[in-house]
Amino acid sequence: MSMSRRQFLRGASSTLGFLGAAATLPQWISQAHASTLTGYAGYRAAVCVFLLGGNDSNNVLVPLTAGPYEQYRQARPSLAHTLDELRVINPIGKAAGSFGLHPALTKLQALFEQERAAFVCNVGPLVLPMRKTDYTSSAVARPDNLFSHSDQQDAWASAIANPTTAALPLALIGKVTGWGGRTADKIANLNPGEYPEVVSFGGRSLFAAGGTRQPMMVASSGSLSFRTTGNANFDALTKESLSKVLALDNGAALEEAYGTVFSTAKTFATSRTAAREAAWNALPQVTREKIDALFVPPTTGSSGWTLHTQLYQVLRDLVAGAMDTAGGGLGLKRQVFSVGFGSFDTHVGQDTTHNSLLTQLDFALDAFHQAMALLKAEAVFGSTPPQATLFTMSDFGRTLVENSDKGTDHGWGSHMLVLGDRVLGRRLYGTFPNLDMSNGAANNLDSIDSRGRWIPTLTVEQYAYTLAYWLGLSTTAERDYVFPNFAGYLAAATANGFPTLARTARIGFMMPDA
Repeated sequence: MSMSRRQFLRGASSTLGFLGAAATLPQWISQAHASTLTGYAGYRAAVCVFLLGGNDSNNVLVPLTAGPYEQYRQARPSLAHTLDELRVINPIGKAAGSFGLHPALTKLQALFEQERAAFVCNVGPLVLPMRKTDYTSSAVARPDNLFSHSDQQDAWASAIANPTTAALPLALIGKVTGWGGRTADKIANLNPGEYPEVVSFGGRSLFAAGGTRQPMMVASSGSLSFRTTGNANFDALTKESLSKVLALDNGAALEEAYGTVFSTAKTFATSRTAAREAAWNALPQVTREKIDALFVPPTTGSSGWTLHTQLYQVLRDLVAGAMDTAGGGLGLKRQVFSVGFGSFDTHVGQDTTHNSLLTQLDFALDAFHQAMALLKAEAVFGSTPPQATLFTMSDFGRTLVENSDKGTDHGWGSHMLVLGDRVLGRRLYGTFPNLDMSNGAANNLDSIDSRGRWIPTLTVEQYAYTLAYWLGLSTTAERDYVFPNFAGYLAAATANGFPTLARTARIGFMMPDA
């Protein structure tokens, strides 16, 4: 059977572990961007942790005051945690002990109290700000295919809730992109050379795709290399044949572009491997051993865990990126990483499955945060050690009211977690929803129905722009490129008298630069 050049390249690319979206082939030639390195002169990374399936944040963050807790308990006779089980937290600006975390989140409880973690309440995809009357009357456009897993994952990953009708910048028309990738488009000039700003180990691949910059897609194990067969002669022949195919010119622009991407990926694979090894070895052995020990999971109950492995590989890439070239590193200033795990689609048996998922999340996030603290103390990075902020995304929240299978169903607004030493922690940002489901929630302006599906009071764009701004997105023009709906959203919030928070471009969970 004959094989076309394109088929060969696609097959070969799977052995390398790198694939850019064919519909949005990158332009690796540098382009002019408006971004400048303001604020922190050292290295920064934003790390997206995608909770695939729709995390039940109603059982992650629970009010402990008498009235709201009783409403929570009545909505969840099987799934509600008792007051004795919940991990008490003391958010700044709230009454002491007024909220609790899921029993599995012991490490995150400590990090919250240490002001390293915060929650952003009731955030989700919106086209325009919306009240309950707007929803019931259809006066305001809803996100496309609301409550659909794939569509709402894409809405979070792209920060475009209405891809079928959104007015995109000319440079993005005909391209399928995510907000992580579009942020890379605008901060690419902060880094030397053409090394990809976004590295994805998992999550939603759309998040990482830019209009002009494409991500490095890496296996969750961290591998980015040719698979070998054990036959050295065959492997050598494969690589030689690939080089010949890449050199062919048959006049087909798409195939030529794909070949260019693949050739560049080969280069990046080599430089990444070398930088990871050299930068890691530039750290003291005792530090490397301490970091390795942090990511060793518990001996029981951790079978099948993957998140800690992904975050360990992120850390190794982060060290390589942050280390200067004199130390063997890549000498980068800004990177974005993506990881993901699940399944959080807990329609059935949530009482056991959710606990296991959150135990894994608790362990992995804490390990990464502790490892970053060790790196911060390392003299090799000088006066500007690397900084990283972890943040969660998920398809949607889940219904407050449980179903008949000891589970919950697809919701809308959800609570997200941010974690890092540049987070203004021990705070709840946004507005916690009203849990009153009496009379079918007829008088509850936060819920669209009797099941407790929250209308978001913060949009994905506000959440995402706060992080993108921290990375270096600076001008209004850059913001409107990365978040095409955002200007219209903010204008509508102001014109229609929404609360101040809905009219604010950035949420205040990141520390300002001095």
